Amino acid sequence: MLHTFEHMRLHPERPQIRQIKRAAKLLQDGAFAVVPTETTYAIMVLPTALKAQENIRQLRGLDESHLWSLVCADLSQAAQYVSIDNPSHRILKHALPGPYTFVLPANSKLPKRIFGKRKDVGIRIPDHAVCNMLLQELGEPLLATSMQFPDDDFIATDPDAIEPRIKHLNAVLLDAGWGNMTPTTVIDLCGDTPEVLRQGLGNWP
Repeated sequence: MLHTFEHMRLHPERPQIRQIKRAAKLLQDGAFAVVPTETTYAIMVLPTALKAQENIRQLRGLDESHLWSLVCADLSQAAQYVSIDNPSHRILKHALPGPYTFVLPANSKLPKRIFGKRKDVGIRIPDHAVCNMLLQELGEPLLATSMQFPDDDFIATDPDAIEPRIKHLNAVLLDAGWGNMTPTTVIDLCGDTPEVLRQGLGNWP
């Protein structure tokens, strides 16, 4: 089966727009991307790219019930898929973009094919130029999961070590140097008070 793999080396703060546009086109054509964020590298894919999602599940050893997070360019994009009340909006405005995943109530526009009957979803707005430019170029959110192989104890941080394990797939590796090993701090905003589900890179409160 034909596939495209590209390893792009980008400046972490001033990525080349030509390469970002190329990466966006590959995603739109059905590839997945390994993308740097201010925390770890993440695997990202468009909600419509079903074959790429299956490739990711096989690569990571995930089942159909895996909980994807939704990576958005900004709060207005996130608000298309989740319900944000005033207290939550104040928290999000203060913390984002940044190293947090916020769990929020899903609205009716969340793709049922991907998320099933889930009543909530984790929203991520990273603070990294490469990821942000990619999201802006696409104009729509991406599904994301961490870049961790099933036989590894830790999240993958070295793009040159990631390449040989994904180059047989329809994928693009956006290489901005070594990544961080510490994941996001996950905070549930669905209840009356915020609840920390995982302490990561982001300080809370």
